Amino acid sequence: MQKNLQKTSGLVGLMPLALAMSGLFVAAAAQAEGVELHGYVRTQVGGTSEGGNLQCFGGDGTWPIRSKYRLGNECDNFASTTAIIPFGKSDGAWAKYHQTLSFKEKGKQAWESTDDKTLNIASEQAFIEAGGFFDGGALDAAKVWVGKRFYNRHDIHMSDYYYWGNNGMGAGIEEINAGPAKVSLAYFQNGGNANGVDDIVGKRYSARFYDIDVNPNGKLEAELVLLNGSTASADVTKETGNGTMLFLQHTQSGVLGGWNKFGIVYGSKLGSGFEWLPTYQGGGVAKGHSWRIHDHLYFAPAGTKITGVVTASYGKANFGGPNSNTFMSVGIRPQYNYNDLHSTVLEVGYDAGETDGGSKPKVAKVTLAQQLTLSTGFWARPVFRAFVTHAKWNDAAGTQANGVFGTKKTGTTFGAQAEVWW
Repeated sequence: MQKNLQKTSGLVGLMPLALAMSGLFVAAAAQAEGVELHGYVRTQVGGTSEGGNLQCFGGDGTWPIRSKYRLGNECDNFASTTAIIPFGKSDGAWAKYHQTLSFKEKGKQAWESTDDKTLNIASEQAFIEAGGFFDGGALDAAKVWVGKRFYNRHDIHMSDYYYWGNNGMGAGIEEINAGPAKVSLAYFQNGGNANGVDDIVGKRYSARFYDIDVNPNGKLEAELVLLNGSTASADVTKETGNGTMLFLQHTQSGVLGGWNKFGIVYGSKLGSGFEWLPTYQGGGVAKGHSWRIHDHLYFAPAGTKITGVVTASYGKANFGGPNSNTFMSVGIRPQYNYNDLHSTVLEVGYDAGETDGGSKPKVAKVTLAQQLTLSTGFWARPVFRAFVTHAKWNDAAGTQANGVFGTKKTGTTFGAQAEVWW
């Protein structure tokens, strides 16, 4: 009886979401032509050499290590769906509504719900963009937008690490033609509405320059973000701060049949930190500075059956003290494609860091997986994997894998995963 009541409560809790989704797809059906549906799903099951459920190693829980090599090292079930609904005419002014809902469950039992927080539901995007308002000149292809969105996101896929992403609530204009470059201008804010006038809202102002040809098959982009805190409070003790962030990236195509991306991130004051900025920048006073470099290579040499990625990162963040927090990460994931249907993939990753207090955590991980796909290549999805993962860490890395390996500093996990995007 109690279990049935829990299920009923969970269903009632999901009813507003179901109604919202129904309205979304009714609206989509009304538009008939041009509706888009995109998404991503990963799900896995497995265990450890000690028994129990599947466990994971590394990640941002081992400060200041920031990445986690993801192959055979993901423990939650995650799904994200984006619906894009068009308005207007194809030969005139137009608009599109974007809605992204994400679902994350722990994957521990058959019934998982929002009641006991084994299932979490998040709204990640809800914005409207529009274009076709300007005829000719620099604004001919310009688009305006308002709402909550992903903005200029860049990630290292094999570690699921977003080294740049200026996301959140905001408004802006994109695709301004400025001769050798395209320009986008945007405003974002984070926080507020919890305590009224006493809230400090983090505000940021972005200027992005991109699609700049700098060498054969090479392009440069840059984004400058100014950050500051704002409050309606008359309390003079509520100090607000400011800061700066700069993102530079060079993309080179035609490298070993693939491409290479080299990025630099610099931040000062409110912009000092690692991958959660500028998206989660607050409005309080902050000191210090930080910088990071990231390189991400995708290779697919012509005439071979090998594809894969290589990555390397290094970062340093000082928060106003005498010492800095540093992290470094190197990894490689080569894949051998026997044919369109079968492949073997190996992933090796090493993460290390040093806190401003002198602690030096280290985590190394290797995964071997056999894969089934519908087409060939590193990016082929959907993919079904059977994997074995082995990790090694030191005392400074703390408790790994939720402690299932006790005082050991090595551990082995295994399982099966399916992943798809569309």
